[in-house]
Amino acid sequence: MTKPRFDPADVPDFPKGDKPDPAASYIDVGEDEPEQDFPVDPLTGKRAEPEAPEEARVEQTKSTRPPWWLVGFTLLIPVAVFFVWYMNWMGRPLSVGTINEYLTSSNDKDVAHALVQIAKQSQDASEEAAGAQRRIDARYKDAREAIKRDKSGQEQQDALKQLDDDYRTSLKNIEAEYRRTYDDLELTFDGVLNFVRNSKSRPAPLIEAACGALSAMNKSDRYREKARAELRNLLRHDNKVVRRAAACNLANFADDQGRDIILEMLDDPDANARANAAIALSRVGRQSDGERLKKLSESDPDPKVREFAYQGYSALSGKVD
Repeated sequence: MTKPRFDPADVPDFPKGDKPDPAASYIDVGEDEPEQDFPVDPLTGKRAEPEAPEEARVEQTKSTRPPWWLVGFTLLIPVAVFFVWYMNWMGRPLSVGTINEYLTSSNDKDVAHALVQIAKQSQDASEEAAGAQRRIDARYKDAREAIKRDKSGQEQQDALKQLDDDYRTSLKNIEAEYRRTYDDLELTFDGVLNFVRNSKSRPAPLIEAACGALSAMNKSDRYREKARAELRNLLRHDNKVVRRAAACNLANFADDQGRDIILEMLDDPDANARANAAIALSRVGRQSDGERLKKLSESDPDPKVREFAYQGYSALSGKVD
């Protein structure tokens, strides 16, 4: 390839003193860069300014947080489930007015709830009173022993007398508290009796629950005999479950009219039936029934039945092996 020829005539003439320095650079990379020459605006007479560089746009990311209404709805779900469960829970306490209202309801669930609450509230009040008395008895025994150990003579007698007075006062307070609860509950007993007397067309589980409510009347001077009479009538009911419930709850009145039914229950395949029979028989059984309960306490496969059977045997025989 032929190289281009350099012709000195092609070099332009420079005025004298203006010849470029061959060593100079035609590209100025120094720090003092000359300002750009922007044109003058003919209308305003001002030189145009350089435009500022555009800022980089930051893309907004979409929020992944759920909306507030969805969060609130999600939190309401367990609350609603709990509310529905609580309103249908048979253990939910009911006031006396609500119990009387439910007893006249055509809804079987409401009636069952009322009957169960009568039996439960009566039992809870009785157990609470019994527990309070046991605690007072224990404190009384400890205090009495301490007085006899630490004091003597007239001082001991005075301290024991004051302790006995305090003990009797505490027992009266327990009884008064229990009676207040029971007297409030007694306001529902007329509704229970009316239900039982008109329960021929009602399901057997409702009548079974009514037997438990009738049993709560065993401490009432006004309703005791009325409840006993209704339970005796239910011993002739067509349903076996009702007859058994009547016999076991009649035992709470120390009435042995259902003793034969209770004895049959001791051979039932259901462990709950045998356990209830053992409890009831301990209240109305004869001394000869104690031996049967003893055998049951030794051979029954269910530990709960063995425990109740042994307690029944101890109650009837008057001895503990």
